[in-house]
Amino acid sequence: MFEIQFHPADIRKPVRYFFLSRAGARWLAAGVVVVTITVIAGLALAPLGLQGLLLTSEQSRLTHLNGLHLEVLSLRVTSLEILRKRTEQDQARQQQISLVLGTAQDDSEPEETPVEPPFEVHHHDAHEALDRGVRLSTESSALLALADQLTAFAREHQTLVLTVPSICPITAGEFVLTSPFGERTSPFTNTRDFHAGLDLAAREGTPVMATGDGRVIFAGRFPLRRNARWWRYGNAVVIRHGDSYLTIYAHLKDISIKRGRDVKRGQTIGTVGNSGWSTSPHLHYEIRALRDGASEPVPVDPRIHILDHQWIGHEAMLIAGRYAPRPDFDPLPSRLR
Repeated sequence: MFEIQFHPADIRKPVRYFFLSRAGARWLAAGVVVVTITVIAGLALAPLGLQGLLLTSEQSRLTHLNGLHLEVLSLRVTSLEILRKRTEQDQARQQQISLVLGTAQDDSEPEETPVEPPFEVHHHDAHEALDRGVRLSTESSALLALADQLTAFAREHQTLVLTVPSICPITAGEFVLTSPFGERTSPFTNTRDFHAGLDLAAREGTPVMATGDGRVIFAGRFPLRRNARWWRYGNAVVIRHGDSYLTIYAHLKDISIKRGRDVKRGQTIGTVGNSGWSTSPHLHYEIRALRDGASEPVPVDPRIHILDHQWIGHEAMLIAGRYAPRPDFDPLPSRLR
């Protein structure tokens, strides 16, 4: 048995006595030890707990920052994709200009120069963005080189640039393409035939323009007794553009130019009509090119020569055949040769 006495500071107050058995003393000692160990452990682990809280906060901040970086990277990838599409459009347009002017084309792919990133890239989107950037840089350099070549060619061949057919004969927004160049089902015979030009539907009376500088070699209607097939064109105008091209404008309502007159690109030569073999008001527009020493000008797809209008399937059109098969078009009447 243990006796514990508490003596107050004031001697007038009584002394307090507490009695503790041996078992109670052992439990008290054990409690004191446990409390002491707990306090010591708490003091020792407190810095670690604080460090853990700080690490959790830093991890949350880095996660948020990483998310922002990924969003920015995604926007960069999207921007590069837009630039890639624009570059492809520019490539197609420059290829088209090369075809129209008859300049030599380099069909080889531009050589890509490997570029080492200035830092280690781990994220897939970052790799993709870097690769796209390198490709765009290479393609842009090739485009600039081709643009310089075309500019130099145009400067040296100014007459060709003025005479080659290169605009749409009807103002953009005033027509609908109803029958393209190539194989089709004839609206009159319901059989397959080759359409050697474009049919551009427009309101009757819509102005029709010359598509390049040249001289009018026919204006009127072909006599039925001389050439039934060309008679079907109704009122027509034929313009010779230098030594390489002829353009044909058919089914006109009115003709405002005479044979033998010189015309300028963009000059009005007539209006859209419904004359000849025609189911509704429209312009039939043809371009015939004299190439490779041939004696007969061959129809080419006019869309290739129309530089002021973007056609659906533009790239595929440039890759497709550029000339009409020789048996599938009507030769020029003798008076136009």
